[in-house]
Amino acid sequence: MRIFFIAFFLLSLYACDNDLTTIGDNLIPNDHYVEVTRFILDETSTIKLDSFPTSSMSTTSTFQLTLGKIEDYITGITKAIPYFQVSPTGFASSVTWETNCVFDSLTLKIPNPQILAGDTTQYQTFDLYQLDKHMIYNIDNPIFCNIDSLPWYKKLATLTIYPQQESYTRELYFKINDTIGQNLFNRMRSRDPMFEDNYLFMDYLKGFAIVPQDNNSVLTSLSATDIQLRCYYHIGSKEGLYFSMPTFSSGSYAYTNIKYEALESFPLKNATFLDSIPFQEGRMAVIEGMNGFMLKIKIPFIADVTKYKTIVKAEIELRPKTEVWENIPEPQLLSVYVVSRDNYVRQTLTDNSSNTIYGILSQNVMDVDSKKYTIDLTDFYIRQVEGVQPLDKDIYLLIGLPGYIYSPWSGYQIFAGDVYNKFQRVIFEELPVFSIYYSNYK
Repeated sequence: MRIFFIAFFLLSLYACDNDLTTIGDNLIPNDHYVEVTRFILDETSTIKLDSFPTSSMSTTSTFQLTLGKIEDYITGITKAIPYFQVSPTGFASSVTWETNCVFDSLTLKIPNPQILAGDTTQYQTFDLYQLDKHMIYNIDNPIFCNIDSLPWYKKLATLTIYPQQESYTRELYFKINDTIGQNLFNRMRSRDPMFEDNYLFMDYLKGFAIVPQDNNSVLTSLSATDIQLRCYYHIGSKEGLYFSMPTFSSGSYAYTNIKYEALESFPLKNATFLDSIPFQEGRMAVIEGMNGFMLKIKIPFIADVTKYKTIVKAEIELRPKTEVWENIPEPQLLSVYVVSRDNYVRQTLTDNSSNTIYGILSQNVMDVDSKKYTIDLTDFYIRQVEGVQPLDKDIYLLIGLPGYIYSPWSGYQIFAGDVYNKFQRVIFEELPVFSIYYSNYK
């Protein structure tokens, strides 16, 4: 009798609805189930921002400058040159300058550089230049963009660093020509009015640029507020005295000039903000910081017209290329913007509670090929296809490094955030997949 019971039970299992998308226990016939429809997003392309903020939006806030040069075998050469001014802080009133004060040295102190990307096994050499022209602060548009550069006037010092040594993780110093230092010191001793007038001082010392040499291979980040020009002196046996001129003070300014040279073999080299390169043309799509590459995707408009069918989830999966051997980190999050056909941002992607939605990187630690970014579009997509008529059936998303939109005036937008100070990159050699999950019921 037991044999007959087992045979009947196995036959019952075979006869049951075994649809893996069934909600609940699939051993029990159930008319309520989830249906998944997937779309390959073949309207995927790469754009390149024409400019973005590379300076502080205020002259007093903390700001990161970028320094160095990197060349990779996919996109090309990226070179970052920080430009900055220093400001006087008045006279060192505690010193009687007419006494036996003696000049020692003039140095530029920069904070410990934080490595962003690159080959750290090579020496890195930087030249410090004095600027030939003023850095003009435009109060109506106080953002120098990545396309701006200024002429150099005179090389003041050279610094060579080995990134893997401990010296690269502490303060670094450029020792400037003694003739320049002595002149500055003498002006302080004579109480030159420029030490109390920022404009006079800027006329004398217009600014600086730190230029990486051509054989450099690392990009680093510097805190602009921690850069100081220091003039050291001693009085008798009392040594180590100095007066300093910081980067950020009243009226001073700093920004990074980013120069990018695409490889001739790079299929996306002609991408612009308005003229994207389709995935099919380059057989790839790229998101990259400091060079402004972003991903543009058109999402299909699939309205729910079935009475007993409800959208319960909508998401995009982007699978990055995993066999990348260069020391360029990939972002853990991606920002997602809802844009018009011509890439004007309508909104940042959010859910129904106004929480920002990101593309989130995940991976099974046992399987490198399982790495993917997931973007949950559920709330936004339901609003798009089930909202108030007339519905906009053109759904475009722009995806890039984490950031936000800055609009200094109506009708103008600048992408801000990691795009200017994080050299992170992700490469896609597969088209994104858009999945809609439906709940069917009777």
